[in-house]
Amino acid sequence: MSALMAKALVALVAVAAVAELAAAKNHTIQWSASGNYGDWSDSNAVSVGDTVVFTFTYGPPHTVDELASEADYKACSFAGKLSSDDGGSTAVTFDKAGTRYFACAAGSHCAQGQKVAITVSDGGASSPAAGLFATLALGLGVGGALLAAF
Repeated sequence: MSALMAKALVALVAVAAVAELAAAKNHTIQWSASGNYGDWSDSNAVSVGDTVVFTFTYGPPHTVDELASEADYKACSFAGKLSSDDGGSTAVTFDKAGTRYFACAAGSHCAQGQKVAITVSDGGASSPAAGLFATLALGLGVGGALLAAF
């Protein structure tokens, strides 16, 4: 292998490693009526681009309903829900920062604590595209520094 090819390979590996570090994360919530999700966001950092998967512990009749407001969340009011899924595994990918509210509409599950407010941070980037450009710039900088070292 020529020295030039070795340098190119090292640079490519550096770029791939930096991109992997900045990749979106997947989070899982085991969704059950006996769950207490009040502090979930405190111990699980969610950023724009991340996905949260609600996995139903016991399957239907559980639902994952997105509620329109904090008031609906606190009152367990489903009248203005934004979406509802009862498929047993619900994935939500977050495209902007803010707080979103989810709850189970089955019986009294929401009142028993089967609800979660998920706070999403922007991850330091103003948009997913900005995050991608920052990651590419960092990767190219690392790769360039490694090439210069050879």
